[in-house]
Amino acid sequence: MTAASPPRTAVIMQPTYLPYLGYFQLMAAASVFVFLDDVQFARRSWQSRNRILTAQGELMLTVPVKKHDRDTPIHAIQIDDSQPWRDKHLAAIRHAYGKRPFFAEGWAFISEQLARERDGGLADLTCGLTQAAAAQLGITPDFVRASDLKAPGARSEHLLAVCRAVEAQAYVSPMGSADYMEEDGVFQAADFPARFQPFRLVEYPQGRDPFTPYMGFVDALMNVGWDGMRALVAP
Repeated sequence: MTAASPPRTAVIMQPTYLPYLGYFQLMAAASVFVFLDDVQFARRSWQSRNRILTAQGELMLTVPVKKHDRDTPIHAIQIDDSQPWRDKHLAAIRHAYGKRPFFAEGWAFISEQLARERDGGLADLTCGLTQAAAAQLGITPDFVRASDLKAPGARSEHLLAVCRAVEAQAYVSPMGSADYMEEDGVFQAADFPARFQPFRLVEYPQGRDPFTPYMGFVDALMNVGWDGMRALVAP
């Protein structure tokens, strides 16, 4: 007798610039990871920015985007490369982490990634960068963009439609979605298995105290390297 195969599990997250470690913890639980790029772009969200830690404290790095209609979905947002944001981000990262123990390892990755996708879409940058980081971490779900699925519905109905479109048998969601999903009751009514996974906070050396959580993953990368990050995001 052979053990039953685990269910094909979907995780659905909006594409994020330099996502924090919890993003990869969720990804590690996925058989199929869906970038939710077919929802409305929101300014001042993690979709186009994230934080690093400097000697002066937290610093926000933001990818500038071209003008767009208010209801434009993430996958249609274009980067504004008329601004020298890539050089500014790289200079800020070098200044913040140049003396950290895994700077060379982290710099090789992030400088290569920011050299790509010029004059392209925001989702092309963020999804590509995130998938490249996942590969370094040995996290290898099937990657799908929601915009390719044409799944109907809004809120929880859309999430369930996405799960079905990728032939998932279960869904893992960040804890922050629990209230509205339970209010909607869509997954319960469909008898579709769903669970909520909290971020597992694990401290690592940052070169300063006290520990500052929820930084973009580049903070951990520069401080503990890819091997150290694998331990931080492992299920």
